[in-house]
Order: sequence, then C-alpha cells, then structure tokens
Amino acid sequence: MTEPDARTTYERGRDRHVRAATALESREKALGAARLSVAAAALALIASVVWGRQGAWAWDALGALALVFMTLVVVHAQAEKAKERALAAARFHDRGLSRLALAWDALPSGSDRFRSADHPFTQDLDVFGRASLMQLMDATETRFGQERLAALLSLQSPGAWPNDPIARGSAARELAPRVALREALATAAGVLSDEKPDPLPLIRWAEGTEGEIHPAVVGLAWVVPGLLGVGFALGASAHVASSTLTVAVLAEMALALAIGSRLNALLATASARESLATRWRATLATVERERFEAPLLADLRGRLAGPGPSASAEMAALERIVGFVDARRNEVFRFVIGPLLMWDVHCAVALLRWRARVGLRLRGWLDALGEIEALASLAAFAFEHPDFAWPETTAEPMFEARSLAHPLISADRRVGNDVRLPEAGRALVVTGSNMSGKSTLLRAMGINAVLACAGAPVCARSMRIGPMRIATSMRLEDSLSQGVSHFYAEVLRLKRIVDLARQRDGVAVFFLLDEILHGTNSRERVRGAGAVVRDLLAHRGLGAVSTHDLGITALERDLPGRVENVHFEEQVDGTQMSFDYALRPGIVRSSNALRLMRAVGIEIDDEP
Repeated sequence: MTEPDARTTYERGRDRHVRAATALESREKALGAARLSVAAAALALIASVVWGRQGAWAWDALGALALVFMTLVVVHAQAEKAKERALAAARFHDRGLSRLALAWDALPSGSDRFRSADHPFTQDLDVFGRASLMQLMDATETRFGQERLAALLSLQSPGAWPNDPIARGSAARELAPRVALREALATAAGVLSDEKPDPLPLIRWAEGTEGEIHPAVVGLAWVVPGLLGVGFALGASAHVASSTLTVAVLAEMALALAIGSRLNALLATASARESLATRWRATLATVERERFEAPLLADLRGRLAGPGPSASAEMAALERIVGFVDARRNEVFRFVIGPLLMWDVHCAVALLRWRARVGLRLRGWLDALGEIEALASLAAFAFEHPDFAWPETTAEPMFEARSLAHPLISADRRVGNDVRLPEAGRALVVTGSNMSGKSTLLRAMGINAVLACAGAPVCARSMRIGPMRIATSMRLEDSLSQGVSHFYAEVLRLKRIVDLARQRDGVAVFFLLDEILHGTNSRERVRGAGAVVRDLLAHRGLGAVSTHDLGITALERDLPGRVENVHFEEQVDGTQMSFDYALRPGIVRSSNALRLMRAVGIEIDDEP
C-alpha cells in the first residue's frame, strides 16, 4: 500500500486532533458544570444542616459530595491537559501544512536574532528571518533545539567532513517517516506555550555552587517544628500554658521568615523554572522510550541514560520539588503553614541536593535534546520534500548538481538547472538580462550547499559536493554613519572572501559574487573583477560570478579550462517579454534594460 504524502498526512493528523480537542473541550465544560452543581448542592446541604437541624445522614452526604467534588476537580484537570496535548499535536500538523504552502505569516519567525551582517553568507542566502531557510525548516519547540538548528544552517559547527554531515543525514532519514515520533516530540515540548524559554539560567544555577545552607539551619528546620508539635500534643497533660505555646509559635514563625528571606532568590528562581522542567521532562521521556538504528541518534539517546536514574526521571524529581516550592504562592500557606513547618528550608535543601546529584549533567542532556530536535527538523524537511535528493559527498572540493533549484520558491514556479564545477580552481561567469535568473541561480547554489553541509536533502535531482567554506557578496548596504559607500562595502566584502581563500587550512572557498563591482565604471570593473577571480582560483576557490558587463567574460579566454561562460536570456514576442530561467552555455547576446524602462512608461528615444 502506498504511503500517504506529507500533505495528506498532515491534513489527516490536524483534523484528527482538532476533533479530539473539540470533544475534550465539550467534556471539560460538562465537568465544569457538574462541579458547579455539586458545589451548589453542598452549599444547600450545609444550609439545611445549619438551619434545618438535619440528622447525621446530612454529614455523610456532605462528605460524599466533597469526595465527588474532588474527583471532578482531578478529572477536569486531566481533561484540560488532554485538550492542551491535542491542540499542540494539531499545531504540529498545521505548521507542516504551512511549510508546504510556504505560508510565511503562519510560521514562527523567531530567527531574526541569529542574523549577522558579519557572517560570510547567511544574509545573502536568506538563511534567517522572514521567508528564510530557517523558517522553512524550523520544527523545534525548545530554545536549545532552535539554536542547534541555527548553528547547523549557519555552518558554525559543521563537524568533520564528510562524516558529520553523513551522520546527520542518516539520522534525518530515519526520523523522516516517523511522523508519530516527531509529533510526540513537538507535543511534549509545546503543550504549555508557544514560547521558547532560555535554558541558560537553569544551566548556570545547576553548574554553580552558590546558595549553600549551613547544617545548623537544616537541623533547626527539623528540630524546631518537631518540638512545637510535641508541645501542642502534650500541652494539656503537661500543663503548658497557652501563652507559652503562642510565644513559641510566633518565635518559630519569625525565625522561619528570617531564614526564608535569605532563600527567596533561590526559591523564586526555581519556581519560575517549573514550566521548563515540565516541558523538558516530557520531551526527554519521549526520546528515552524510542529505539534508534542511526548511530548518531543512538548515541544521543545514550547520553540521556548514564549512571543512575534517567534524565527524564531526574527532571521529574526537579518538577516535584518545584511543585512543593510553588505551594508558597498561596499566601496563607506562605505566611502561616509554611513558617510553622519551615517549608522554605526543606524545599531549598531538596533543590540543592538535586543540583549536587545531577547538576553537572544537565547541560549534556539539553545539548543532546537540542541536537535531536534539530535532526527532527532536518527530517521534517526531508519528509515534506520527497523529490529532493540526498547529496553525495566527495573528499575533494567540487560542486555538481542536476536540476538545481531554489527551495524557497514554490514547486510550481521553480526551474532547475544543471551546474558543474568538477574541481577546485573552477568558476562560472553568469551573464544575462535583467530579471532572467542570475541572482537566483547563485542563491540556489549557495543555499543548497548549506543544506548539504548541514546534512539535509537538497533541491536538485542529484548533487555531488566536496568540502568547502561558503562566502558570498550579494546584498550590500552603504553606511552613512560609518562613511562607507556601497562600492567600498563591496570592496571590503571581497577582501574578506579573498582572505578566506588564502587561509592555509586546506579548505576551498565556495564563492558567489553577484553583479561584481557594479558600482564603478566598466574599465575598472573588468580589471578589478578579473583580479579577484584570478586570486580566488589561484588559491583553489570555486564558485560563480554574475555580471552585466560582458568584458568580464574574457576570463574564459584568459583562463581556459578554469572559467566557463553561461547565461540566461529573455524571450520576446512582439511587445511581450518573458523568461524561461534556463541556463545556457556561452555569453548572453541581448539586453532588456531599455525594454523594461519603456514597459514601465519611461520614454527612451531611439538612436539616431
């Protein structure tokens, strides 16, 4: 039987969970109404006992109503949590549909914080921000998962070539068809809210040593409430005056409040972390229940086990402690019951014991979880694009692709082209008329190289790629505040790319230069561009340069076998102009600048 495609899978999943959420909401309302009715009946019974002088049966009935009410409270809470899980699962499928439709406004757009003008390529290749590669691929629900995916897509930590990209690709292939697992991960992490809390405060606290409690204080927390309890128990038989007990109670409360004031920072921080503990515990437990074949996934799951209780069990312990801490939110408990039991000290001791036991392991758990979430995002991308190819990695620098296209363009509009750079020291010079596809080709080459290095499938029929360092010069801005012109900004960018190529680490630079040096006159542009390309090729660079200046195409003649001219062109039918975005060999023979100006209403005189 044929497996359903991604769209069908997501539509069925969304509809199923929306129906479940609707049914649970109806049940939740019914339970709320029943709870209100039981409460009203209990109040009526209390009134009848007070004013009607009912018999002992009334007290029995009142107890039964109290039991029913508490049962309804528990069942109502369970129904509410089940509804939240169903809504989170429905959101998982709904976001999958939004990614398929490239519905950017319906997708999370929190990746702007990863943008950097100083990065070698992310700005030019639309890796972060709205309508970006990150927005298309981000299926994470935690901050550390999102940060790990961002690191992969910006190639901050690509790992050893080609072992690490191959390992990530193998893991993504295994996770791609396991929609139920990816749904469970997203549901466990996203059931509480749509935000991605920062784990660093918790990690810093877990790895720190501040907040230690003197053993004498711990002893007082056990002895003083115990003595007070004994005093109350033996007060009448021992003829202890009530005034003495009152003074003892007030003294203990004052002592507890004084000690508790020094613990407020620790307890308040722990209380604020409850949602994080709950979220991470459920996600960790989801991973621990799975069995994986891919070595990387198996290794990551193994990091959550280790000696002693599992990661999810330890996070559950933290969750229970935080639940006790949050009892302080009730003012009566905080200022009366808590001080009598010296509650703050006991909670702080439990937190510090948890930290001493597993605090140094927390970062490793969350790192592993973030890696798994990032891999699940790569897997979702693969599942949603079954026609994309898994790249073949090579030991030497190269870039060859068949039907290469841009993944951020919808399937019904994108056009694939064959691109061939079989070795280091090779370049394409791309010419063509305006809007014909030059910039899109360069961006397609770059963004697919990013995907391949990250371990994801690429928007092509096939691809072979070797180790490389991506560097681009495309979108440039001048700066009035720094006195930097557009041309000078490009010169600085080109200098950075050349410097990268000259590094003696043996990694070739994959350069993509769009409309190179278009801010100067033709003579200087041809000489400057030629110098840059020669330098890059001399240092084993490979890549592509786009230009309107046909003088730069002379590089093919000057560097035979190392530079190849290719072009795009427009099709003209009378006064109508169109583009097929097909890459052709050789130099473009037409220009459409004047035709475009006339098309928007600018009068251009014919040459005499």
